Amino acid sequence: MPTQTFLNLPEEKQGRILRAAIEEFGKRNVQQANLANIISAAGISRGSLYQYFPNKEDMYIYIFETLRADRAEYVKPAYANYKKAPFIKFFEEFYLRDSEYLLKNPPHIELGKQLYAHAHGVSRRLIQKIQMQYRDTFLVAIEFDKERGIISKNISSGSLADLCVHFVTDVFIFQSVANQLSISNIKQHAQETFYILEHGINA
Repeated sequence: MPTQTFLNLPEEKQGRILRAAIEEFGKRNVQQANLANIISAAGISRGSLYQYFPNKEDMYIYIFETLRADRAEYVKPAYANYKKAPFIKFFEEFYLRDSEYLLKNPPHIELGKQLYAHAHGVSRRLIQKIQMQYRDTFLVAIEFDKERGIISKNISSGSLADLCVHFVTDVFIFQSVANQLSISNIKQHAQETFYILEHGINA
């Protein structure tokens, strides 16, 4: 995490350092990222960087969690339907807003690619944390809908929550790697998948 020295910096300088770090971590995973590139792009000294962050991993975690907080804020309007509309309707709006945020913020997509392509060490811990947060949120709403009779009690809540976690993380990364990222493609894929979830596969 950043030191108080970093947090006391003017907003412009903080932003310059963070943008340089985002660019570097979007090109190379945390193990391969070169601090010299961040230092050069940010226009600071190596000594200053170590006054701001104890190590490269702390900087990486802070970068990722800062962007995640911005992303969560963008998705927040979807929560107006949380435990009000059926879970699948909430999840559809959640997923589409989340995807829209990523399309508007390409550096976050590049960070995600590096994160999932090198899922070990600190990256693996970040993935596990993100996935558990999603899973817990989805599980509560799924169980709520089961009590309301909207979702069949025969459905495994855990399996459905895991499927939704996969959808909101892995599927987007796959589409990104396959160069299929557009809001129309994402909406079509989401609608087709949600139709299967709601209606099943039986004729």
